[in-house]
Amino acid sequence: MSRSITVVTPENITVTYQVAGFASRFMAFIVDLTIQLLLLLLVGMALHYTVGGAEGGGLSPASIVSAVGIIVVFLIVLAYAIFFEMLWGGRTPGKRLFGLRVIREGGYPITFLASAIRNILRFIDFGLVPLPGTPLVLWGLPGLLTIFFSPTYKRIGDYAAGTLVIVELGATPFNTQRLSAALPPNVAALLPCVKNLDRLTADEYRMIRRFTARRGELEMVVQASIGERLAVPLMQKLEIEAPIRFQLQYADLLEAIERRYAEERGVL
Repeated sequence: MSRSITVVTPENITVTYQVAGFASRFMAFIVDLTIQLLLLLLVGMALHYTVGGAEGGGLSPASIVSAVGIIVVFLIVLAYAIFFEMLWGGRTPGKRLFGLRVIREGGYPITFLASAIRNILRFIDFGLVPLPGTPLVLWGLPGLLTIFFSPTYKRIGDYAAGTLVIVELGATPFNTQRLSAALPPNVAALLPCVKNLDRLTADEYRMIRRFTARRGELEMVVQASIGERLAVPLMQKLEIEAPIRFQLQYADLLEAIERRYAEERGVL
């Protein structure tokens, strides 16, 4: 089950988001957990073969390596999600695989503080209660109950950080894309080249959208000239390598960028 919410950004752009349900979030979590366990296994093996049976007190090489290993384990457990959410604009490998993204309420991109809060509080969602003696583990019950009763499928960490997990409307599992039959073939052919849209600012998107909206009113020579002037710096910024063979294709590329951006963010 999924639900949609609609917000109006400060730039007066209406955006409709499809909120990620429990099933897709759980599958993304399993993928991320598997990656973390593999990383922990590699760290454990490295420590075993590096430290081995070495003994020594104080600042011996063995104790230094052990201390570094503990820090690395801590970072894998706690900083894994924060790192990838900052690197990929609210997506971990698991979320990216299933077309999910974490954003702040109102449609704003996630910040480091919001990511840190939601991921640190994951321990509460998971139900780790540090009781004297043996800690109590509730196996995710608090988070599951919160998501079940939340109208936007939020867990405790999402409420504290003011975030929610959405489905990127143009994406499907394993990062494949659905093409729209309404697109002209020359624009649809350039869609697979479009990437790194996290780097596109709201002003740049509005500029592209104004151009694509008025493109039909312009002469072909004007379309080609303006399209090249707008597209070339964006191709460098977004690291797009498109097979541009003639000038008018720059305008087609801008239309492909606008369509892909609208699909991923649900822009109307």
